[in-house]
Amino acid sequence: MNKWKKMFFFFLLFSISSTAQEYDLPLLLLNTNGATIPDEPKVPGTMHVIDNGKNRVSDSIRAPRYNIGIELRGQTSINFQKKGYGVELRDAEGVEVKESLLGMPAGDDWVLHGPYVDKTLIRNAIAHKLYRDTERYSPRSRHVEVFLNGDYIGVYLLLEKVKRGKDRLGLKKLKDEDLSGGYIFRHDKTNSIELEGFKSIEGHQIIFHYPNWQKIEEPAKQYLKNFYTQFEQTMRQETWKSQYERIFDVDAAVDYLLHQEMTKNSDAYICSFYMFKENDADGGKLNLGPPWDFNLAFGQVQYNNNMVVENWQVDQNMPLSSGNPYGIAPWLKTLFHDADFQNKMKSRWAELRSSVWHTVNVDALFDSLKVTLQSAQKRNFERWDVIGTAIGMDGKPNCGTGGGGWGGMGGMFNPNPCFNGYSEPTWDAEVEHLRGFLKDRIAWMDRQFDFREPSRPVLALNTKSQQLNKLYKRTQQGLHVYLSKSSKVNLYSLKGSLLWSQSLEAGEHNITLPSHLLQQVWVLRAF
Repeated sequence: MNKWKKMFFFFLLFSISSTAQEYDLPLLLLNTNGATIPDEPKVPGTMHVIDNGKNRVSDSIRAPRYNIGIELRGQTSINFQKKGYGVELRDAEGVEVKESLLGMPAGDDWVLHGPYVDKTLIRNAIAHKLYRDTERYSPRSRHVEVFLNGDYIGVYLLLEKVKRGKDRLGLKKLKDEDLSGGYIFRHDKTNSIELEGFKSIEGHQIIFHYPNWQKIEEPAKQYLKNFYTQFEQTMRQETWKSQYERIFDVDAAVDYLLHQEMTKNSDAYICSFYMFKENDADGGKLNLGPPWDFNLAFGQVQYNNNMVVENWQVDQNMPLSSGNPYGIAPWLKTLFHDADFQNKMKSRWAELRSSVWHTVNVDALFDSLKVTLQSAQKRNFERWDVIGTAIGMDGKPNCGTGGGGWGGMGGMFNPNPCFNGYSEPTWDAEVEHLRGFLKDRIAWMDRQFDFREPSRPVLALNTKSQQLNKLYKRTQQGLHVYLSKSSKVNLYSLKGSLLWSQSLEAGEHNITLPSHLLQQVWVLRAF
């Protein structure tokens, strides 16, 4: 390039940058050189990531540039005008590479979720943050604005894809010489279960996620199928309570179920239902989670009474049949309604609601996201004019509005039920509707668990050193507790009354409790 061309190029960029639109969210500039993006396979392209606080498209000349493979993603959402995408980072030869994006840990696979029927733009961000606050893994995310081949396509959520790894699900890598784990799998929709997984003895579609169905070897397939079959058979027996904890992480199940119920996830336990199996060296247990896909949660859809705050999602009337492989597993209902498991949920609910899930912290999360998206949402809805419009399963307006349902629930069968049927007139009203629904849902669960929220959170967000749910266990005589430092240990009732207190030195302790506390539900705190 001669000096005159260089000068022209410089002045052209200067002119563009001096008048260009500023964006307060990070920008992702996707380019496939005009190639159409299919459902699969991924097509090659590039991605510039601009994150300077105040961002312009012209900043791409100095921004990190990545080679990518990109494809459409989603099941129902693939019908929507605003598409979602799966993005794989690649090197110059097309081989997957791991990179950190927007401050999140390095990964090679990422999801660009495009909220369309979710007019708040925040359902997935809210849900994953609430689960991470339990100190369990849930995909991290950042809101971004996206351009595709030069066209602005709106506000997206850049999400970590569920993967095995030290910065995601910290499972051991599966090896041929040790088939005990780790594995990631899920209940989900598929038209090719014979290729992608297996049907459980209860009739559920179990899909291999790690290793995925294209990479998993036959011995590993058989190992996982046998393990899950053993679990289902254990849960069918009258003596299940004396056996299942050997192969099932109860504390993880408590957190997962409370979260699915609190978010009133319409897909709860039916699809996008992830589970993982630890390596035997790490306990070898079945864990529920991580959670995924809250586009239709928090009162978003009208079928199966999902727009009302009452009722447990685990009791949805979705029976398994030859034509419906998405029913709720009988073992899950058995577990949920067991008296001992209910007591564990009550204790954990009180612990979370007194701290990270306290209303003060929920409000702070909503307020921060409203500030973050205040400008970007305007541009998004200029591009996608859906505010005030109820959208159907086919991705188009004019969906059924008669409160119809599926499976004989909530009225007559409606072939095109409404997503976001209440359709508030503004983005702000949509967000406040969601905030109100979540608070009402929480209040309903408070009543079921006989819990009264303290006026202020007992703990601030993310004070891991003081949360003892993983550091103590109940015993026949009382409890076993490990303390990293000298602390006062208090037991509280679900209504916040102090039941018992003792000062203890750092270390492990076997504590005998007064007999009247042995059968009570209480919450443990150390200060």
